[in-house]
Amino acid sequence: MTKYTCTMMSISDIHYATLIAENEEQAREMAISETQKKGYGGGRPRNWSVRVLEADVDGPARVIDCGHREA
Repeated sequence: MTKYTCTMMSISDIHYATLIAENEEQAREMAISETQKKGYGGGRPRNWSVRVLEADVDGPARVIDCGHREA
């Protein structure tokens, strides 16, 4: 498993999620799902930037933090 940070910028907000996933695609999907659950929107998968924070992290896949800030 790998720890990721995912971000997406909209006109007025920056959406983010920190999570543990198997790969970038799963991380992106989890970020979209979690932000939609919290009512932040979610955007399209191509709008999300995914970066590795740490490799070889113990699983399971999970969201650590999720939120948004004004841009």
